[in-house]
Amino acid sequence: MNNEIGAVEPIEAISKVIKKKNPSILFHVDAIQAYGKFVIRPKRQGIDLLSVSAHKIHGPKGVGFLYVDQRVKIRPLIYGGGQQRGMRSGTENVPGIAGMGVAAKIMYTDHGEKMQSMTALKDYMIDRLSEIDGVTVNSLSGDLSAPQIVSASFSDIRSEVLLHALEEREIYVSSGSACSSNHPAVSGTLKGIGVKPELLDSTLRFSFGVYSTKEEIDYSIDVLKELLPVLRRYQRG
Repeated sequence: MNNEIGAVEPIEAISKVIKKKNPSILFHVDAIQAYGKFVIRPKRQGIDLLSVSAHKIHGPKGVGFLYVDQRVKIRPLIYGGGQQRGMRSGTENVPGIAGMGVAAKIMYTDHGEKMQSMTALKDYMIDRLSEIDGVTVNSLSGDLSAPQIVSASFSDIRSEVLLHALEEREIYVSSGSACSSNHPAVSGTLKGIGVKPELLDSTLRFSFGVYSTKEEIDYSIDVLKELLPVLRRYQRG
């Protein structure tokens, strides 16, 4: 799943292509954004290794897990006392591990209902954004994209300017991938899907959680309608 626009990748199909080319190739999936939002079955989907982070499912920061298929042999990250089945020596973060376990249990309880609700919120925000002039939505509605991400471009205003203006109104968004070491670089994802050059530096990502509400979306839209005309005049000046 793409973390900028929410595009869902055909993981199982990708795995089949890889294994057909060379069965010994190891297929690693970065599921940081996808875990908790989708039902993931590594063996069925041909996944050899899979990474997950707790904070994306309302768990504690600084903890995650790596799924390793039993057929895969990897070298330890840190040698020593043999903790974590010999993969990484050192004292285990027991509270963090327990917190992630609880978060995962909560996310996958009534999972279908939770994701249906989040998808409805995403679609609602896409509809509300379409009310505003000069806004281009880059994410797809419904089940065609992830339920927790909406990417939108705002003409005639730099994303960093709008981001900080929204921050002052207690609306927290992202202007790009947090994984980028040279942020704020031009997004290869946005270029890849054909976003107009003048909008590449005018794009924000809005993210949702299971606790997000329609009222929060309405507030965000009202603030955008208020801020955009003012900020555009300022930028032109």
